[in-house]
Amino acid sequence: MVFVSMSFRFRIDVEAANMVESVGNYSRHRVVPIIAQYYDGNGGLRYELTYLPAISGQSLANAFSRALTDIALSRNHPVCDMCRNYEKIGGFPKRPTLSDNDSIDKRVKECIVEDVTGFMATKGGERGEVIKRTSKIWFSYMIPDADSIKHAPPIPQFHVRYSTNENEQMIFSIESGSAIYRVKIAIDIDSIGKLTDNKYVDNRLDRINDVFDALALMFNGYIGAKKARYLPQMEFLGGIASISHPYRFMVTPAKAKLVKDRLESWYLYDTVTRATRFLSIFGNKVRLSIYYADKEFNTLLASKDITIEGADSLEDLISKVRNSVQKLI
Repeated sequence: MVFVSMSFRFRIDVEAANMVESVGNYSRHRVVPIIAQYYDGNGGLRYELTYLPAISGQSLANAFSRALTDIALSRNHPVCDMCRNYEKIGGFPKRPTLSDNDSIDKRVKECIVEDVTGFMATKGGERGEVIKRTSKIWFSYMIPDADSIKHAPPIPQFHVRYSTNENEQMIFSIESGSAIYRVKIAIDIDSIGKLTDNKYVDNRLDRINDVFDALALMFNGYIGAKKARYLPQMEFLGGIASISHPYRFMVTPAKAKLVKDRLESWYLYDTVTRATRFLSIFGNKVRLSIYYADKEFNTLLASKDITIEGADSLEDLISKVRNSVQKLI
């Protein structure tokens, strides 16, 4: 099993990337409970619960699906009619109705989006037939790194829309969020293009390349809501990725921590430490390599036991992982 795990850090300012509801003329940002740890002056540790802005894994998966569709279509790779018309439909229902002679293998061959991001189709009636495929790419929520800074909850921004009626204007408010966000992504490489008889589609390598290219593309304008006036100002701060075989290894979430009143890239060091112990348990049965980029703390990683390679940008990091995966296929 070739398995890829990634975690990234971004600074995103003034965004409305994941709105959840409108109440009258008020649009609310998605918030989630976050537990942050704080140290007092005597070295004591305490935890605090706060509610901070977030971008759901479903929203990220939608951005990835749109990027994947656009890349696949530009390269004449298979995409079903429903996915290629996602703008007109308003999303990715992915052929939810089971038709005659339908099958998992048929759908995998016909559509890279359904192959990689999964689907479920049902047929009515007493038998209640169902076919489904689990997504081969996983997204966490994009959540604030509460240990890096004491974030504020989303703040409503006052807006006024012009009205043709004299002396009348339409007033509305939209909550905005700003934070140091972190996200985790995992990809089951071995299952991309895989059919139910354990054989693969003919263009499997092309599909794997499309997945990594779509991953890089999605962070370049595909994430966000209300982008016409709330285009997110995103800055890539750093990230880490691992490729493991034949067992799954997950990198440490891209969190920074205060060490003696100084913020450090804890997630980079912790991933290398864990990876070293992981290899000591499984020995020569496991192949594991690490790739990272750090524009925030300028950390340099090295290990005598693990292959570690640095990158200078998000795109470079993803490209290095893609190139290494190709050599394992």
